[in-house]
Amino acid sequence: VVLCVSSVLALAAAPERGKIATISIQKILGSSKAALDAQKILQAEVDKFQSKFKADEDALTAMKNEIEKKGSAWSDEVRAEKEREYQKRLRDYGMKTEDAKQEMQQLEKKYMEPILKQLHDIIAEVGKKNGYALILENTMKGLRNRTGLLYADDALDISDQVQRELDARLKK
Repeated sequence: VVLCVSSVLALAAAPERGKIATISIQKILGSSKAALDAQKILQAEVDKFQSKFKADEDALTAMKNEIEKKGSAWSDEVRAEKEREYQKRLRDYGMKTEDAKQEMQQLEKKYMEPILKQLHDIIAEVGKKNGYALILENTMKGLRNRTGLLYADDALDISDQVQRELDARLKK
């Protein structure tokens, strides 16, 4: 009897049963002006890094091809020196790309973290204001889905509402 009473009390205190919504973070970030602007800035930085490293990549490829083609004609000493030089340049290139990766992570944090924080706050506010018991991520549907949501009626999707609120707040 005690178990039944506590279950009834828990249900009475719970939000309206069945009031569920879905959102697609991917859709919101793909259509939000603020997120698109941030992504443009980040893509410009990626493009800079790629062009910056293109010359290094080309030099490493040329060096490797030279070692493969001419290595058998070289003395052991020359071949060993060329391979050491190649390995050194490869390590330097690896360090540069790792530094660039860390810099990109910092830039992504700088530009995207405020947007994601606002998005999180908006989702919670919309959920409370509209009395949703659950708001589920619904980026992918079906068995390919990594979130566990296999089906949701499109009428449950509140992504557009959340995205409009996100853009309105980030304009200020």
